[in-house]
Amino acid sequence: MAERLRSWIVEVLEHHRPLLAVAVRQRAKFEGWLKFELAVYAEEHGATGVEVETASDLGSRSDLSFNYDGKRYDIELKTCNTNYRMSGVLDCTRPITKNIASVVIDGKKLRQCSGDGIVAFCLFPVKAGDGQWIDYLNRIGSELGVSLSEREHTSRVTVPVRDGHRADIVVATFIVKGAGAAVASATVVGP
Repeated sequence: MAERLRSWIVEVLEHHRPLLAVAVRQRAKFEGWLKFELAVYAEEHGATGVEVETASDLGSRSDLSFNYDGKRYDIELKTCNTNYRMSGVLDCTRPITKNIASVVIDGKKLRQCSGDGIVAFCLFPVKAGDGQWIDYLNRIGSELGVSLSEREHTSRVTVPVRDGHRADIVVATFIVKGAGAAVASATVVGP
């Protein structure tokens, strides 16, 4: 399901490149918007019982939940803005370390759920073809005890930002099993 969710996110992002260009140029997070777009997309593709900001069985809230093929999934979604300098994107400082820490916190929270949880995050802006961000993917995997790789756990969506410049949004997803066992799942999609 993590791979399917990632493909849904990629498709939503690809259909909204002009909107995302504004967000990426300014390093502005778009999690709230993406949550609702993803909820609609999930319903259109067979998910039932789709809810945004759903109360979990532990009293906390997941960003999105739904049933698919008879199984319930709780999703934690993050949009993490980077501080990488690049042409066409506003130069400013962003707390990437705090953003990455929040992904780890979400993964740990999902471990407490009775069913399967999926962590999904978008890391942006990233230079097209650049691999510097992989250190953050490795950090997340290490802190959650999950083996994550660029090839198996991520996709990229390229967005034109300004004056012929482009930036990538890296989309990553992985399953976090209830009862403390985490299993990773994902893929890479190019422009």
